[in-house]
Amino acid sequence: MDITYHGLNIETTDAMKEYAQKKIEKLAGHINNIISVTVRFRVEKINHIVEFTINGDGAQFIAEDQGPDMYAAIDLLERKLEKQIKKHKEKHMGKHHRK
Repeated sequence: MDITYHGLNIETTDAMKEYAQKKIEKLAGHINNIISVTVRFRVEKINHIVEFTINGDGAQFIAEDQGPDMYAAIDLLERKLEKQIKKHKEKHMGKHHRK
């Protein structure tokens, strides 16, 4: 799995990268084949914003969230992506069961 990190108006620290990677690995348990992941960190005024773009399972999952710090934003983002992945799986499982 290829993970790329980008920072806009912020320096990406090893701790931020490691925290994001742990969350991605947790999400990887729900996706069969992750090809690549792009993580974008940015700060706008007082908002800490994180965006994940995950390519895998023949789909692209994109989510963005913000919080008082990067770690809180990553936690919120994880929940959003779990919902997206679950919805994607249910949609595709339904197609296979109809045959």
